[in-house]
Amino acid sequence: MKRFVLAVSALYMFAHIDLARAQVVGFDPSDYGRAQLPLRQTTGDAVAFIDQNKGAFEPIAELDPKDALAALARPIGRIDVVLRNTRTGQTVGASCTGTLLPGDYVLTNHHCLPQAGELTPVKASILMDYLTLDGRGSKRFEIDARPAEFDARLDYAVAKAAGNPTREYGTARISGEAVPATRSMLVIHHPLGRPKVMSRFRCFAMKDQPGDANLHHRCDTLGGSSGSLMFDGSVAGIALHKEGGLDPTDPSSYNSATRLAAILKHSRILAEIAGEQVAPVASTKAPTPAPASSNVLDTNQMNSILRGR
Repeated sequence: MKRFVLAVSALYMFAHIDLARAQVVGFDPSDYGRAQLPLRQTTGDAVAFIDQNKGAFEPIAELDPKDALAALARPIGRIDVVLRNTRTGQTVGASCTGTLLPGDYVLTNHHCLPQAGELTPVKASILMDYLTLDGRGSKRFEIDARPAEFDARLDYAVAKAAGNPTREYGTARISGEAVPATRSMLVIHHPLGRPKVMSRFRCFAMKDQPGDANLHHRCDTLGGSSGSLMFDGSVAGIALHKEGGLDPTDPSSYNSATRLAAILKHSRILAEIAGEQVAPVASTKAPTPAPASSNVLDTNQMNSILRGR
């Protein structure tokens, strides 16, 4: 157990991300390739929180497959990585969230597929349609452990997937649109490596923003949520979640993401994808997401009501 914790800790020493805030979840590398990742260390009450508080983490499995939000969630999967310490030879597993984009690219955080330091990705994959603990109906696709593009400062990585997963699961739409303060948002992710959920209850951009590439938000996440796209009312990804930091006793606390507007200025691949996308791309098995005017992220203006508006 001690060796496992040290290996996980080493993952972040070079990633420009605070260890206590980064949201990768570790697993035993011998479990790589399994849908359900056994919990081999103490997790406190986090698992019970997910199971019991479905108002904060809403299971995608409970949505009607024809629902616009179910379609929005379809290109999002769990990224599993095995990393090797180049100095000691020890391996460790880590799980994040990733999103399919045109060209069979997968977008996630750089600290999920690190390209510097002692830990190097040995193999990686994305598990699609992981909706229930038994993994029934899920499907795994290998992804290149060496991303086609990456940047540690902006904390993003774009890796190629094998097996043409976008043919079955479609792709997400990304946008460099500005994110104003108090914008309602939604995050679809795999907290603790568990089945896919969404966070939309009181999920919005903070009123006070740092004024750079970072976006401060109040959307609930946990370890494993790193690399998840943040969507706005136009059902386009506008930020890439990367760090935790919310404190239930501190209303001024926040989680952190990187604005897609900043990433698109740096990434040739993502800029080309965003420029070519004029409408959400859905697979033949998924319905087209709702248009922007429906604002599916703020049902009955609930977020506005909760903020006293």
